[in-house]
Amino acid sequence: MDITFISDTHSKHNELSLTSGTTLIHTGGFTRRGEIKDIEEFAKFISEQNFKHKIAIAGNHDFSFEDQRKEQAENIMKSHNIIYLNDSMVELDNISFWGSPIQPNFGGWAFNRKRGGEIKNHWDLIPVSRGPRSCVGCLL
Repeated sequence: MDITFISDTHSKHNELSLTSGTTLIHTGGFTRRGEIKDIEEFAKFISEQNFKHKIAIAGNHDFSFEDQRKEQAENIMKSHNIIYLNDSMVELDNISFWGSPIQPNFGGWAFNRKRGGEIKNHWDLIPVSRGPRSCVGCLL
């Protein structure tokens, strides 16, 4: 399996020139401030890319995945056949991928958690690797 990672495109994804492959993973920061229109444009762009699997994890700019627009934002991803990971895992072609947007407090951004117990609650959710082909936890 080949994997292409991208991140921090901040609504400039149209400037990318992606080839094709098995798995495309955006590891966060696909919008400037999490506006729904930006998510729709991002999801449309990603859905048009020539990859078998498409995974996205929200980042610290992607506020709508954490506020009252969360369900709407997640449904946009789902409607474009993008796997959205939020403290969750997916197995593709016998490889497990775990994704979490959680980060230590920094600048009042989305998905901030206090160091210590608050952030540990999220990180303790990461499963233990199940074998040599496992990529669990690799997307933090």
